[in-house]
Amino acid sequence: MVDAPPPIHLHFRDTAPPPRNSPPSQSPTPVSHPRMASEDLTNMRSVPIWRARDTPIRSMYRLYEAMAAGEYYAIRPEVEYFWYQRSWILSRVPDPRDYDPVRYAILASIAEELAKAFNWRLSLGMRRDKRKHIYRKTLEDVLPPYTPETAPSWTKHVPPIDLELIADFTDALDSSGKLVLEAGGKSPAFAERNIVTDSGHFYTV
Repeated sequence: MVDAPPPIHLHFRDTAPPPRNSPPSQSPTPVSHPRMASEDLTNMRSVPIWRARDTPIRSMYRLYEAMAAGEYYAIRPEVEYFWYQRSWILSRVPDPRDYDPVRYAILASIAEELAKAFNWRLSLGMRRDKRKHIYRKTLEDVLPPYTPETAPSWTKHVPPIDLELIADFTDALDSSGKLVLEAGGKSPAFAERNIVTDSGHFYTV
């Protein structure tokens, strides 16, 4: 096992959640799979019918794909896109019940990190309606209170990744056997599920 492996390409098919009645996988299988290019996603987001049919769970799977592929530059625009979808209530995102335990753990951690990132934005006076951003004239000005965002309740029941389940993926593990998506990452939400990654890409203005 090594401390700084290259990004792992985890098992996924596309930006849509896998069918809930899919048979459980015997073990998570790292495979390389091309994801939609960031330029294409930017173009799609400008198409009204695409936005109308898009869902928060699909957005979370896109975040998963970007993290699994090591394409961290794609995380910021996806988080901002989710943030400004005012009808997408984070706490109401349905449980994907993903049959792959590794992917399920990553998705749960993404949801929890989104809640933290959204509350950080709210604390700065940002609002999910761009027209309602609150601007301070000086740093001494007190910002009004806000209703904090919360992660979906199902995330509380998603267990950490079983280290024995991924023990054979030695090029994707650190010295303690944890899954490394980004070497040196310190995100507590992911660390609780035996995932090493950074979350700074979620916190932008």
